[in-house]
Amino acid sequence: MKESTLATKIMIAILCLGVSVYLAVYLAQGWKADLVTTYAYAYSLDVGHEALGILVREEAPLLGPGGYVDQIAAEGSKAAAHDPVALVYDHPSALNTRQSIRSLEAEIQQLQHALRSGTQNTDAARLDAQVSSSIVSLRSLAARGDLTGLEDSALQLRSMVFKRDYTYGDTAAAGQLDQLIADKQAQLTELNRSLDQVSTTVYAPASGVWSSRADGWEGVAVPAMLDGLTADGLDALLEETHSPDPAAVGKLITGSTWYYAALLEGRDTGLQAGRTYSLSFTGDYYGQIPMKLERVALEGERTLAVFSCRSHLADTAMLRVQAVDVLTQTLEGIRVPRKALRVVTEDVTGEDGGVSQVNRYYVFTVVRSQAEQQEVEVLHTADTYYLVRPVDQTAATRLRAGDEVILNSSGMYDGKVVR
Repeated sequence: MKESTLATKIMIAILCLGVSVYLAVYLAQGWKADLVTTYAYAYSLDVGHEALGILVREEAPLLGPGGYVDQIAAEGSKAAAHDPVALVYDHPSALNTRQSIRSLEAEIQQLQHALRSGTQNTDAARLDAQVSSSIVSLRSLAARGDLTGLEDSALQLRSMVFKRDYTYGDTAAAGQLDQLIADKQAQLTELNRSLDQVSTTVYAPASGVWSSRADGWEGVAVPAMLDGLTADGLDALLEETHSPDPAAVGKLITGSTWYYAALLEGRDTGLQAGRTYSLSFTGDYYGQIPMKLERVALEGERTLAVFSCRSHLADTAMLRVQAVDVLTQTLEGIRVPRKALRVVTEDVTGEDGGVSQVNRYYVFTVVRSQAEQQEVEVLHTADTYYLVRPVDQTAATRLRAGDEVILNSSGMYDGKVVR
């Protein structure tokens, strides 16, 4: 009886010991921090200087008789001498008539398209795809804040929807379409006749680029002033306000070259006259424009820069005072989160025997089941990431785009088993 009791006690002790060991291992694994990783990827970054400046052009306002203005020429289009560019109406109702004329012209165009398109099933499928594509394009422009092509995209979408309506509608018979087109052309003729009686046509006095927006800076911000312009002078110019002539129906840009005079803070901008730089516009015009730096002048802690360009005149015809980024270089490297970078300070003995401290930068990557230390050079620091590149770009074991980098690298060392 005593032997049975002793054996039972031994078995219970062994069982308790096993349970205790299991719980200890379980708790130890629970306290161990999980490995947190992400992937590094190639990244390109434009670096430059912020600038505030003004667009300078050879231009003049076009004056009309006064009334309600409707442009004929498209914004930013080239106009030859004596080409009609705008209409001025005596009464605001004429603007509604003009809108009705445009709608009728669009309807006639789409009806003629439906008449010419032989197979409606094929056209319907194609138009469905075009409508979807136009919606996606319009949504993308709106999300980016790019208003440059927004109007054209909206008109294209409207045209596609109109084509689709007539494709799916009961207009398959050629005779019905012919009659419908004839009726609408008769309406168009009558509307044009009524409009001619209350409108005055404005013609371009010379060849140039037409813009419907006159801002009062015409004759003020002109190329002739740029040679003697100073940083203080530009600063004062940017403080000025100008209003367009009430009789102006638009303006005509006659010069083929336009300029951007800019103020940059600081003296060490690295800008060199004669070189071409990309100016990044992110306001009323969204995009980068290559411009040649004509003149750069340092005044106090500010820099005056005058750029010139012979392209994108139509895109920038409505711009005046603009903030831009003058891009001086493009950095290409590998983007890693800030948590992934580790800094090690080392004492370095120079040739003169002096000791100085040098920071070395590392990231840890996962190679198979081990941590591997990679030394990197920091190219750019941002709020949430670093742009880096390997110190030895020819080494077999170096940081590459696509590597799995470790974020929680506290207590990490080269060769540590992490998985």
